[in-house]
Amino acid sequence: MRSTVRFADCIVTQPWYSILRGIDIQIVLNKLGNKIMLNMLCLFMIMLVSCQAQVEPEYHNISTEFNKTVNLDYLLYVPQAYVPNEAYPMVVYLTGLESVDDINMIRNYGPPQLVEMGMEFDFFIVAPQLPGDVHWDPDALNALVQEIRSSYHIDDSQLFITGIGDRGGWGVYEFGVSYPGIFQRFAPMGAPACTEICRLGDVSTWIFHGAQDTLVPLADAENMIYEMQTYCDTENQLTIYDDLGHEIWEQGYSEAGFWQWFTGTTPTFTGPAAVASQETLTTNISKDFDDDYLLYLPVGYEDNEDNWPLVLFLHGSGSAIDNIDDIRHGGPPLLFEQGMNSDFILLCPQLHANVHWDVDRINVLTQYIIETYRVDESRIYITGLSRGGFGTWEYAVSYPNLFAGVAPIAARDIPGVERLANSNIAIFHGASDNGVPWQGSQFMYNRLQNVGANVQLTLYEGVGHNAWDLAYNSEGFWIWLLNQQNDFVSISDPVESPPAAFLLNQNYPNPFNPSTTLSYALPEEAIVTLLIYNIRGNIVKTFASEAKAAGWHEHVWNGLDVSGQTTATGVYFAKLQVGDYSNTIKMLYLK
Repeated sequence: MRSTVRFADCIVTQPWYSILRGIDIQIVLNKLGNKIMLNMLCLFMIMLVSCQAQVEPEYHNISTEFNKTVNLDYLLYVPQAYVPNEAYPMVVYLTGLESVDDINMIRNYGPPQLVEMGMEFDFFIVAPQLPGDVHWDPDALNALVQEIRSSYHIDDSQLFITGIGDRGGWGVYEFGVSYPGIFQRFAPMGAPACTEICRLGDVSTWIFHGAQDTLVPLADAENMIYEMQTYCDTENQLTIYDDLGHEIWEQGYSEAGFWQWFTGTTPTFTGPAAVASQETLTTNISKDFDDDYLLYLPVGYEDNEDNWPLVLFLHGSGSAIDNIDDIRHGGPPLLFEQGMNSDFILLCPQLHANVHWDVDRINVLTQYIIETYRVDESRIYITGLSRGGFGTWEYAVSYPNLFAGVAPIAARDIPGVERLANSNIAIFHGASDNGVPWQGSQFMYNRLQNVGANVQLTLYEGVGHNAWDLAYNSEGFWIWLLNQQNDFVSISDPVESPPAAFLLNQNYPNPFNPSTTLSYALPEEAIVTLLIYNIRGNIVKTFASEAKAAGWHEHVWNGLDVSGQTTATGVYFAKLQVGDYSNTIKMLYLK
């Protein structure tokens, strides 16, 4: 995306602005006055270029009742001495994929394992089974807790929650920030970080993590402790196991002093083996949504019956939560209004409160837009920044077949990202981000690569938390995003016209590591030669030297030369030769 310069109500692209460099604007302003000069400049620009009219957003509201049915199987351990006239503490224990196929696998870990080994306990243990390859649903967990509270005499001042790993540990945070005030103790083990952690309130938290964890970065645990110590009114501590990886729960639950801190009791193994009952919760949950959003329709939407791509943009924290107009001050909305060539519908919901994005709410709105407007369902995209980037991850992982392209920026990592194995993902982060650790994005990239996803990671050296200005203002970002197509949507593909001219796009991402995408357009079938040169002019890679059909073509370069060896860090050139047409772009390979 070329930078833009505003003159009154005109949008002028940077190359045309260079025409004015020889004009001493201040002298002319002194002679003619600001208003006259601005009008003259605007008229001058109109004669040179066609200024695209600014696209203003439509302001909308969606108010509806949302209903969902919850089915949760769970194990329930009732203390042997329980009598209904006495209140007892309760522990909620969350696992992950370990028990998805067999609820009895819950017994092999954590509190259930210990009490079945004879650990005496004077508290309830509720251990739900994750209902599939999904995230824990805080609404469902809250319904379960309320069910137990209504069926037994539970001491509401002694409610504790713990969970293990990618799913269970993250579920501890997610439940806590979604329903603050329920629990007094939190013990996540091997958990990804959470957004809005201070919503936990005045609680005590003990975090456990393995320094060798390759699934969830240690930086997540360290960041949570930093935020709680700096911004929150909480008691907290972090235990790091230097020699352990992701599975640290056996050590965590046997840690000296853990049970005294967690439940107020010191465990002894003199009791009989506990026996759990297997239960099922089935209930309906209803939520009222009353959300505002901005909608940008592309120029020409009303002129035909075509279906259009849809881009969903999730903003971050800050003033946009209270003032919807502030959504317009950055990212895709600002570019849209500045005249970006935007042949897509842009949907910008407003976060309804100072909380994290609710997938149910976003999905209700997205489905409404799909049903109401002419949306090409094979080209639905999602992107977001900071808290919106976190929401981007969560929505995409929850609905992995919905989006053709996913682009989280400066976002925390989340569990279950492998669900996006068949998706197209571009991740962006500032390498100097001290608010949301970049390691989370790196781990997301690593995990997606391990399952064969089409994923790219751009780390901006020397850039802090605001990585979105660089990402969104890159022309390559929009070329990549809007060229993605969702193979899971069954559509009748229209016959596309071939491109109007030969074109070699700038590689994306650039700089790159470990790979970058080269794309070019052919208006007709032609013999194509696409070569990679180093700075000495030596050919290091040949991608195409053959006949290609009319249309768009892509090649991914992974930094390897013709012999399969990794090339050195530095500047490289890609040259496209098609008959008399030739174009060369410069690329920067970083390690």
